[in-house]
Amino acid sequence: MRVNGMDLIVNPGTLEEAFDLKAVVFEALQGKANVSFTDSDLVNLFDAEVSGGNVGAILDMLMSVVSSSKVQASLFNLSKRCAIGEGQDKVVITKDFFEPVENRKHYYPIMLEILKANLLPFFQGLGLESLVPEALKGKLQKSK
Repeated sequence: MRVNGMDLIVNPGTLEEAFDLKAVVFEALQGKANVSFTDSDLVNLFDAEVSGGNVGAILDMLMSVVSSSKVQASLFNLSKRCAIGEGQDKVVITKDFFEPVENRKHYYPIMLEILKANLLPFFQGLGLESLVPEALKGKLQKSK
């Protein structure tokens, strides 16, 4: 990802910092996971499209996470390991980076990258594709 013409460099935090982020994200989602997907919704999800009645529920989940002050604090703690650019042009991601109004448009894209870098490794070894019903596996392969 590029920000202000320079590459965003995201370095994951320590295990403890990642555990903290995972805990506060899950806390923010508490009671929000009542989303039900139809077969076609699941296929569309893999195509980065969500349809039907789940849009409101997914937006509710997203807003719960992004509005959590605990999630924000955890992300800013992790952001100090991340920078835009290298060498003399390197800018470490802190709250000060977002103070100018023109940089605020980068807040969610940057924080999403930090969130992914710290949370996705926990789920990589799960083999979630094994949870997909056999009837959908053919549809999922066709949709790619």
